[in-house]
Amino acid sequence: MRRLAGSFVSHLVVRATALALGVACAPAQASQPASPPVPPAASPAFTAEAVRAAYIINFIRFTEWPESHAYGPVVVGVVGDRMLEDELIRLADRQGVAGRSVRVIRAKNLRDLQTSHVVYFSPAPTLGDESAPGAATALPLLRELPVLTISESPAFLGQGGIINLYREEEKLRFEIAPEAAARARLTLSARLLKLARIFRVED
Repeated sequence: MRRLAGSFVSHLVVRATALALGVACAPAQASQPASPPVPPAASPAFTAEAVRAAYIINFIRFTEWPESHAYGPVVVGVVGDRMLEDELIRLADRQGVAGRSVRVIRAKNLRDLQTSHVVYFSPAPTLGDESAPGAATALPLLRELPVLTISESPAFLGQGGIINLYREEEKLRFEIAPEAAARARLTLSARLLKLARIFRVED
């Protein structure tokens, strides 16, 4: 993946954070569209949750929801990861995304998942969150709803998820299942797809 000029999260977090994360892009403006994320270099100064939160916020920037879900706050449901939830709230409190505010919720049941625009499933739920619906249970019920599903598990895309984060050479990268996104009536930026590893379901 090639590194793009500018800072992708400079308007979300302080410039030092953006540079340390290595997430690069041009500032999001109407006259100069933002560029998609590139994998951040490992940095001891920033937590894994902070890096994942920055990615999730930026995935929202490069996703279009159908008309019925294109207005109002973007609801991000987090299943089983309270530290990530806290990081997302910090980023969301700083600035909205693409002119929309971001509301982060702790998803505890299927209704929470179905009414979210984005859902992150932790592969290892936080103690006390084990009763929340896991990916294997929830994905078949979400597959045709306009919900951007994200996790960090080798099996996630095979289960019907849309974006999976993974580590390679100490960097956080991502893979996308375009068929799952299309089934959910979500349009992902071509630039985002170009930077992702593409997952295809084998016949």
